[in-house]
Amino acid sequence: MPQAIPNSRIYSLLPEEQLILAADHETQQKHHFRGFQLSFLTLDPAMSGVMGELSKECEKRLERLASTATSMQISDGVRVGEAHNAIPAEIRRQHTFVVNDDKAQQVLSQALSVADHSLNFQELLLTSCSTPAMADLLRQFVEQKHCAYQIIKELRER
Repeated sequence: MPQAIPNSRIYSLLPEEQLILAADHETQQKHHFRGFQLSFLTLDPAMSGVMGELSKECEKRLERLASTATSMQISDGVRVGEAHNAIPAEIRRQHTFVVNDDKAQQVLSQALSVADHSLNFQELLLTSCSTPAMADLLRQFVEQKHCAYQIIKELRER
């Protein structure tokens, strides 16, 4: 008899686990984009501004996660604040100043990779979601992450 879902595993996370994972991920993303913002500051202030806006979007998602946690009455386990030491050292040290077009392309490729990873992570969280309130929020996050990916991709191709 054939399997209903061949070679597939379905994982489901508790809402609190999803909120914690999403908040930690957004905190890391915020720091990635702040680093990219700093990297472009000297050569391309407009690009620096775009990266700053992507960082602000992460902050808005963190606020939405905190609000959702409160409405679901599970805010005790969800930290949307951050401690400097909670951010991995490689993220804190990631920025280098962009001084030419070759370095700009390299940093944009790195930003595109970060955006792609973030999109994939949010999609994975969405597939493991079993709570309607979280599913709606995560769907919106996936759409936003897709837009961020497209923006960076277009910037890299110009």
